[in-house]
Amino acid sequence: MGAFCVFGVSRSACRLLAEKKTPTFEGDGINRRELTMQEWSLRRDALAKTLFETTARPFRVSPEFDAPQFCKDWISVAPAEVKQATVMVRGPKLDGGGKPIKRNGVPLMTWVEFSNIKQFSGVANEA
Repeated sequence: MGAFCVFGVSRSACRLLAEKKTPTFEGDGINRRELTMQEWSLRRDALAKTLFETTARPFRVSPEFDAPQFCKDWISVAPAEVKQATVMVRGPKLDGGGKPIKRNGVPLMTWVEFSNIKQFSGVANEA
């Protein structure tokens, strides 16, 4: 199981979302007509472009990796395909005071930004 991944906004994920949201017809009732594949794909691509440009909330776009350099390699393969790319690591979820949130006595683990390696150096050595 990997401990690192990439969060960001992916062009391919926006395209999949646009495929679901783009209707295959135009008009209502008697005026309803099916779109041709070419018309539908033009509308889908326009919506995908809009989603990619306007989406601000990053989500997980890569598989899990064992080290942060693999995340950076994954990002460097196609830098135009992912915007706001951030390397994340599995770590304890912190409350407002900076203390770990615990459930049943065990720290709740979540994805946190991998910006300071010293912050996580003690976590791996506790076991």
